[in-house]
Amino acid sequence: MPIEVVNTRNVLKTSFAAGLRISSDMDLLFLSGVTARPMDLSPEDSFEFPDDLDQQARMALDNIQGVLDEAGITWREVIKIVRFYTETPANGIRAEYLGDWNPCSTTLGVDELPEAGAKIMYDVTAAVPRT
Repeated sequence: MPIEVVNTRNVLKTSFAAGLRISSDMDLLFLSGVTARPMDLSPEDSFEFPDDLDQQARMALDNIQGVLDEAGITWREVIKIVRFYTETPANGIRAEYLGDWNPCSTTLGVDELPEAGAKIMYDVTAAVPRT
């Protein structure tokens, strides 16, 4: 499935794509509100978030990795990431997962997240090729 980065001539290379064009039959996979909370816990199960933001980011990205694996795709099929945080995260952690792939991205600082103790949350959209 071709995914083409679309930038104007005036946009410098950044850590995100200004736009992506996807030309193919595909399905879209949406992940919403992914935090460090293990995805196999029910909402009634208690969970204590680690205090370290970087550790929470890795745990959340591992949760996303698990869903991508289940869908049979890689980070290369991720076309949009929205990151919400309560304290400024390090961008290098994301690169550990995405490598040199830079999907469209939005980052928002917020006062709090829906789950007490969560410091970072991701919404992700991926393009899944039809088999």
